[in-house]
Amino acid sequence: MANAPATVPSTSDVVIRLEDVSLFYGSFRAVRDISYPFRTHAITAIIGPSGCGKSTLLRSINRMNDLVPSARATGRMMFHGEDLYGDGVDPVEVRRRIGMVFQKANPFPKSIYDNVAFGPRVNGFKGNLDDLVEQSLRRASLWDDVKESSSSRAWPCRAASSNACASPAPSPPSPRSSSWTSPARRSIPAPRCSSRN
Repeated sequence: MANAPATVPSTSDVVIRLEDVSLFYGSFRAVRDISYPFRTHAITAIIGPSGCGKSTLLRSINRMNDLVPSARATGRMMFHGEDLYGDGVDPVEVRRRIGMVFQKANPFPKSIYDNVAFGPRVNGFKGNLDDLVEQSLRRASLWDDVKESSSSRAWPCRAASSNACASPAPSPPSPRSSSWTSPARRSIPAPRCSSRN
């Protein structure tokens, strides 16, 4: 990825700032020395071949890589001036504010019910979870496909229904930033990506 553009935006124009960021899976360095200011209200495309670290970079910004035991980051990632990896920063809160939308659905390895109920549970939903799951599946036009299994929470998460599993209708509060990505391929070292803003 290229370094910051020739005209560096002011701090108030930047929503996310990367400073000398490198990302590792064990000893493998997946992303090397990225510095870039992502501007507020701008669309930035991260372009590069499969396996070059695009998804790894996006996953690290919203702290999803924390869930990968061998993953680690160096450098600084700032969101509205706050270090995303600073002491006391709650990764769950980061994920609430910096969302990711994947090219392919990424359901948890759980039932449809548990995938749909995950967001409301994490956000402390106090209402009737069964009703909420049914309403969500109806809004996603999937209820007719899964209602026969509604007496059991062990509904299989079939590929045809995986979009609803990964993206249930009632979602947590809207994130301030969103990332779009294709599935990551971490095993193939590739050249550095380029970026245009």
